[in-house]
Order: sequence, then C-alpha cells, then structure tokens
Amino acid sequence: MRKRIFAMWCCALCFSCSVDASQILRAPTFATTHTIIDYLYEQLQLAIEATQEDFGEMKVVRVKIPVEEERQLRNLNEDIADIAWATCTRERNQDYTPIAVPSIAGLFGIRLAVVRQDDNNITQVNSLPKLQKFVAVQSSKWRDFMVMQRNGITVLASDRFSAYRAVERGLADFYPRGAAEITEEMAIANVPQLTIAPNFALRYPLFFILYVKKGNTALAKRLTAGFERTLQSGEFKALLNEKPWFQEAKQLVHNRVFIDLENYEANVDCMKAGQYVPDLLSQNNLNSDRPD
Repeated sequence: MRKRIFAMWCCALCFSCSVDASQILRAPTFATTHTIIDYLYEQLQLAIEATQEDFGEMKVVRVKIPVEEERQLRNLNEDIADIAWATCTRERNQDYTPIAVPSIAGLFGIRLAVVRQDDNNITQVNSLPKLQKFVAVQSSKWRDFMVMQRNGITVLASDRFSAYRAVERGLADFYPRGAAEITEEMAIANVPQLTIAPNFALRYPLFFILYVKKGNTALAKRLTAGFERTLQSGEFKALLNEKPWFQEAKQLVHNRVFIDLENYEANVDCMKAGQYVPDLLSQNNLNSDRPD
C-alpha cells in the first residue's frame, strides 16, 4: 500500500514538474489580416527557441478574441495577454516595457502615396513644401496621422479602407501606406483607378515593436535576449528575406526621392530599434530608421 501511495505521489510530482517546466506566453490575435502577421509569430518563435536552454520551454498560445493595437496594450495590464505588438511611442514606453527590436525593419516608416491615376500634379512632388500643398487622408487611430499633421500636411481623418474612397472621390489627394503592406491592401480594396505615385516616398522613424507589462522583467529579459541572439546569428534577417512582401517592399521604394518627416513621438527608447535597421535593409537608400 505504501509503495502504491509513494508511486502515485511520484507520478503527481513528475506531472507537476512537467507542467511548470513549460511556460505559457499569451499572444494577441490581430483584428486585421496580412501575411506580415504570420511572420511576426515566426520571429517570436525564433526568439523563444534561442533562449530555451537558458530560460526553459515556452509555448505560445493566442488569445482567441481579435483586438486592435490599443486593446492589445490594455490587455497587458488586465492580465489577458503577455505581449503586444504596437508602434513605439514616448507615452507607451512610460506605460509598458518596450522590446526595442524593429519587427519589420522599420518599413512602416516608409510610406508610398496612393493617388488617382489621372492626377499628374502630385506625381511631380519631390520635397516637403510641395507635398504640403496637397491633402492626405489617414486613419486618425494611427500614429501616422499625427506625424503628418505635425509636419505641416493637411490630413483628412478616415478609416483604413474608406480612405481609398476619399482619394477616388477627390476628397483627398493621396493616402500614405506602408511599403510592406500597400499592394496587398490595394488588392483587397479593389481600386483599379488608383495607383502608387511613382517618384517619391515619405520616410520617418516609426518602429513596430513588442511590449510587455511593466514589472514583467523576466519575460522582457528573455525576449530581449532572444531577439538579440537571432539578430546576431542572422536568423532574424534570413527569415525577413524569405518573405515576398519584404522583397516587394524593397523593390517598390528603390530609386525614389525620400521626403523625410520628423516623428516627435519616437524618443530615445524607440530609436534604439533603429540600430538594427541598416543591417536588415540591404539597399542603402532604404536605411530610413537611422537613429539620428
């Protein structure tokens, strides 16, 4: 009888150890769809695997309810999720702990202009003063809206897909979209009468990074170490270069005139992410997220 009880106790102990040994990381589910999202989870998995020997096993599970960026962040403090992907800002760095690695090599900070095919005036833009004569449209939920305004550009508020209709109808002259997302999104929007302005691109330091809850130092330490290791080993860059959307983005911005804008919300903590960008982007004229 004693042997049976002892054996049962040992089994229970072993089961408990196996559960404790495998940590759970609760990750958000995005409210939008794009091939970039799957890539973000792949990079996260690489960082976890790179630290498994030091920190133990960790399994990523996705929170079932899809949420937008601001809700992702609030879920950290409400103990619904352990990480959030969001644009790096001064305010967010005060409220949450940033993992300063540019998830998509700063490409959200390189914006191409969606314009009407018959608009020959805006295609001649090559400087900020000339661009300021035109009206942009942008979602007021995005940080880009404020970036445009603070750089003297008139911006019409809209949502993600209604913005295309605003350009179609002449309510706005251009819709700045990220180089890594523009073609897939235009296909979804079904806007054959719109095109990408061929000669210029907007450029400003905008970093899409990971955040964790303030005080969750163990997770912040692990993720920081993991991403640093995959960056140093070349795994991070290799995965990035595998993606068709990344290769396409590089081609889209090649040989364009860059109009540089200030991003006043990108403080020192945000700019730390910029140190990795020169190596991640192979073409010199893509080096947009320089930490200067």
